[in-house]
Amino acid sequence: MRMRAGWLAALVMSAGMLRAQDWVIGPFARPASGNPVITPRPQSTFEDPILHAPAHWEALHTFNPAAIVRDHKVYVLYRAEDDSGTMQIGMHTSRLGLAESADGVHFTRRGEPVFYPAEDDQKAREWPGGVEDPRIVEREDGTYVLTYTQWNRETYSVGIASSTDLEHWTKHGPAFFAAAGGKYAALKYKSAGIVTALDPKKGRLIAAKIDRKYWMYWGEGAIHLATSDDLIQWTPVKDKDGTPVELLKPRAGHFDSTFPETGPPPVLTDKGIVVLYNGKNAETGGDPKLGPSAYAAGETLFDAKDPAHRIAQIDEPVLKPELPYEKTGQYAAGTTFAEGLVFFHGEWFLYYGCADSLVAVVTAPAVAPSADVTRGFYLHNDDTVVMYGDSITEQNYYNQWVELYTVTRFPKMRVHFFGGGVGGDRVTGGGGGPIDVRLARDVFAEKPTVVTIMLGMNDGSHRPQTPEIETAYTNGYEHILDSIREHAPSARITLLGPSPFDDVTAPPEFPGGYNASMVQLAEVDQKLAQKHDATFVNLNPPVVAALEKAQALDPQVAKLLIPDRVHPDPLAHWVMAEALLKGWNAPALVSAVTIDAKGGHAVRAENATVSDWQEDGSTLRWTEKENGLPLPLIKDNATMALLLKLTDIEQQLNQEPLRVTGLAAGQYTLSIDGRSTGTFAAEDLERGINLAEYNTPMRQQAQRVSWMVRDRDETHYIHLRMRVRNADTGVEDGADRMQAFEDSLEDSIYAEAAPVPHHFEVKPVTASAPQSAQ
Repeated sequence: MRMRAGWLAALVMSAGMLRAQDWVIGPFARPASGNPVITPRPQSTFEDPILHAPAHWEALHTFNPAAIVRDHKVYVLYRAEDDSGTMQIGMHTSRLGLAESADGVHFTRRGEPVFYPAEDDQKAREWPGGVEDPRIVEREDGTYVLTYTQWNRETYSVGIASSTDLEHWTKHGPAFFAAAGGKYAALKYKSAGIVTALDPKKGRLIAAKIDRKYWMYWGEGAIHLATSDDLIQWTPVKDKDGTPVELLKPRAGHFDSTFPETGPPPVLTDKGIVVLYNGKNAETGGDPKLGPSAYAAGETLFDAKDPAHRIAQIDEPVLKPELPYEKTGQYAAGTTFAEGLVFFHGEWFLYYGCADSLVAVVTAPAVAPSADVTRGFYLHNDDTVVMYGDSITEQNYYNQWVELYTVTRFPKMRVHFFGGGVGGDRVTGGGGGPIDVRLARDVFAEKPTVVTIMLGMNDGSHRPQTPEIETAYTNGYEHILDSIREHAPSARITLLGPSPFDDVTAPPEFPGGYNASMVQLAEVDQKLAQKHDATFVNLNPPVVAALEKAQALDPQVAKLLIPDRVHPDPLAHWVMAEALLKGWNAPALVSAVTIDAKGGHAVRAENATVSDWQEDGSTLRWTEKENGLPLPLIKDNATMALLLKLTDIEQQLNQEPLRVTGLAAGQYTLSIDGRSTGTFAAEDLERGINLAEYNTPMRQQAQRVSWMVRDRDETHYIHLRMRVRNADTGVEDGADRMQAFEDSLEDSIYAEAAPVPHHFEVKPVTASAPQSAQ
């Protein structure tokens, strides 16, 4: 065995580069197979509405794609050129095709284009050149907004279109047509990307507002900026001379030495606005490592508070023409023209045009650009959380799962949890006493910094909703909120829309069903949250969705999710916990590590540290210490297996990606601490595996933590019941022995959850060696 020379120095240099450019999305890697993902199909025809004749609409070239995530799939809108016109760039008619993929690599395509020149009010701008080079974003309400190039073979501009289903579109004309009284009506401009941000609740990129406006980077030759109130009508941002401000210009000696051009929709992060853009290399005086006139993709960072202020820009491209299909075709100088970027299955998928002829994809770990994974999470260090409610909270499941997530994901962040559920409770109190007694004893005594409240199941009185019920509920809830503001004025409050009464697996007890009453009370909760500056998370819809999905799979199993129609099974409590955690901006990431087998170092280590690199022939070894633990969602457990079928909890809350790039083709065994985790093909490791799905030492550690969290929460439940019954807990002697026991259990939980180093090994499988079962 030999130690790779200079490992320590390489690691220090790599870490320094990451610190200097930790805002960069990447590094990107091509999948081992599947590229190019979209190629021309000469057999495709459709009846052109202008020609009134069949057109071979994607016969010559398919390239320059936009991408969006919808219904857990990637949808790509790609530019397709027909076989009309002369054989030169821009002289065929372009239309947009639509393709969809469940894995982001293998696509199913529509037989006809979904967006094209037609006999409409934009024909003069789009015929005969067509509609080109799309970018797409999703608005907060689910509407899709498309920016594209309108080209009539004489002039061009950025057009805007919108759709609710990606297939039927409304054209709105040029982006700047009405700006400044028509000042820009004759302007030639193209390539526009609207700023997006990763929505933690939806798990995908959504158009983002900054200072109450939408922002768009646009232009070829130089990159400019524009703003909009509605994503449809745009106004260029001007400099002091009254002309569109120039943010990026050509750089001699670099890949963008001829000009920069806007790429896919930019991404707003905690570091700023990351703009991926395309650069054209100069024929002379450009980047000598690229061919003359080649296109490559780079990145630059703008200030989130001032989108015109450039903070940083990388010198080397993140994607450049390297493979034959990227350097041969309609644009023989070579092109990797990036236009579509999505967050999907825990990764960035970047779609690009190859030599103006094909569509391909590269991927990168989708991790926060900051190692501080707590950024944006609702809970903070030393928070005290009281989860107040009725018998559903008293079951001690959804609150336990939220605590388990917090402890395992943030073991260095101490948070104190207290369940405050008592059966039969309403907004006026119940079995635990009148509401003021309950609040004083079970909430305020803990000195909370966070209070969650879920009530309603008893308040609805198990009958159809009436104005009297709603008024009593509203008034009682107002009293609770006013009391919290008086006695715990700094506490952050989250109102939880009540979990459902099961009207899915059993017939409603009266017309409309009792869950309709829960839905109405959830609407009251939402209004109260807005009035009292509280957070609102509705637990009703996700549980109903799980019930409906289970009902479709197996009606007998579905009945077990809420067996008495009121109290959810532990599985359904997981659904509730996921909803609450997503409402609290809980990150999906446990850790993300990328190992470069050829370079001999970690090129990415988010929420983890990598050290002690060793190479013994084709066997790789390193030590890895992760700063968090995965949720112990064990597929071999029937309940957990069903949970993973019914929800997206693995994708949304349990991502622990490991990538190993640069391996020779073949099968490899991954072992951690001397035990096999599984056997994987080199291309699987190149794409990355989610360690959270495997029986690793990290998951085993999380399982032990889960048992300790259960024990501590059950202890608190007994403690609460003793206080409700005025039992002696030792407080009369000046020392609450039960509380001391609770505190000792909490200490043990965090001691068990503390990060520990693990020893990783990736070893080739020999022909005679048995392979581990997957």
